[in-house]
Amino acid sequence: MPRWARHSTRGPECLKRRGSSVGSGGPARGSVDTGMPTVWAARYIKPTKERRIIGSFNHGSMANALPQAIGAQLLYPNRQVIAMSGDGGFAMLMGGLLTVLQYDLPLKILIFNNSQLDLVKMEMEVAGYPDYQTDLKNPNFAKVAEAVGFLGIRIEDPADVRAGLQKMLAYPGPVVVDVITDPNALALPPHIEFDQAKGYALSMTRLMLTGRTDEVVDIVSSNIRDVGGML
Repeated sequence: MPRWARHSTRGPECLKRRGSSVGSGGPARGSVDTGMPTVWAARYIKPTKERRIIGSFNHGSMANALPQAIGAQLLYPNRQVIAMSGDGGFAMLMGGLLTVLQYDLPLKILIFNNSQLDLVKMEMEVAGYPDYQTDLKNPNFAKVAEAVGFLGIRIEDPADVRAGLQKMLAYPGPVVVDVITDPNALALPPHIEFDQAKGYALSMTRLMLTGRTDEVVDIVSSNIRDVGGML
């Protein structure tokens, strides 16, 4: 699977920044899956008077973005509605694509595809444990969408993000955009506690002791730019 860390210094935050900048700025509605899509949206989606974001902020239910976006699009058929889904959440409720097709909804679905349950992995690492059973074997979601009857767009290079999103917004019908993002991009909390840093260091040590040093090197390489920005 392509890794953005090996092609660019951009990660999922690039997608959110550019997604915010190419949006119409009009009365848009959006939904975000529980997990890292919520984190990236909170940090990088520019709020405006007319934009509304919905999510499972209290219960933290997985796979909420697609059904919430379907409901929003049914309620506001003439407004732009975008579901910002994680790959894990989208895979759980892919059958919702048929609902979108059944009701002729012009819904746009943006998938953050890093082939893992990112927030679950990070929670395990902060607790001091190497990740376990968090990797996902994803299909090409754009081709799956095309088979159903959507316009499918797949983005593997950060340089194609803006053009891909513009194509998505310009298309009058339903669209699935499958964006390959860096699986090693970390979202640092506003305040890092000692126990969090200690747990993460312990999990990285355990990774190296079990022969997964290459993964630790990839993580450091992907996030060194953020460390530089904090200094």
